[in-house]
Amino acid sequence: TRVVLGLNHEQQHQELLLTDVKHAFWSNPLHPVYAKGGIGAGTRQPAPLEWVEFAGGVGKIGYAGSDFCFDNETPRHRVFTEPFRLASRPVTCGEYREFMEDGGYARPELWLAEGWATVQSERWEAPLYWRQAESGWQVFTLGGLMPLEELLATPVCHVSYFEADAYARWAGKRLPTEAEWETAAA
Repeated sequence: TRVVLGLNHEQQHQELLLTDVKHAFWSNPLHPVYAKGGIGAGTRQPAPLEWVEFAGGVGKIGYAGSDFCFDNETPRHRVFTEPFRLASRPVTCGEYREFMEDGGYARPELWLAEGWATVQSERWEAPLYWRQAESGWQVFTLGGLMPLEELLATPVCHVSYFEADAYARWAGKRLPTEAEWETAAA
């Protein structure tokens, strides 16, 4: 089991390495490219948004298998959820842009108090790795700077909990709980 733990730990390092490389390249004024091409580039239409219904009730969450898991995935335990719905796909960059265009970063009523304080103190106007250029919004990816127009159907990423919550509030929704996510995944 030590070998399995070591391999899983190493996978975490690999993921963190890529996020560190991305941030370092973003911080460089030349915005070097890690790898040519872009995830989702050219995809213009997202899948239709549908809502998946879950009955709620008493269920079990936490790891149930006998092979490797991290310690924070146990113990398996019972939870109660009210009936809920989850979107059939993530929020897209295009949908998030609509939130921004509607003044999402300038409307304190959408934000949790600590989130609004962070928006003001950090002068947030967009997700991390987005920047406004003369030609329009650009998103920095491991493939370099890409026009947002080429990424409209891709999932928005690198948003904080505060940004995700403000978007959900703007959209008239809420973020799912951990118990709801695990219930849905099961």
